[in-house]
Amino acid sequence: MTPVSNFAGKRVALFGLGGSGASTARALIAGGAEVAAWDDSETSRAKADVPLVDLSNADWSRFDALLLSPGVPLTHPK
Repeated sequence: MTPVSNFAGKRVALFGLGGSGASTARALIAGGAEVAAWDDSETSRAKADVPLVDLSNADWSRFDALLLSPGVPLTHPK
C-alpha cells in the first residue's frame, strides 16, 4: 500500500468501505489523515479496521474533504 500524504493533518470523511474504500481509508491513515469512514452495509462496517463515524449524523463543519469510494454508484442512495 502506498500512503496518501496529500491529506496529512486533514480530517477526511470517506463513504464506502468495500474493497477499494477500505484500502483508501488505510492509505489515508498511513499518510497522516484523520479518517471518519462509513458504509450503509453493516457487513462492510464490521469488516473495516478503520474509525467509523455515521456520516448521516456527523458535524460536517469538522471535515476538510469528502471522498466517495469508487465502488459507490453515483445514484446512491436511490
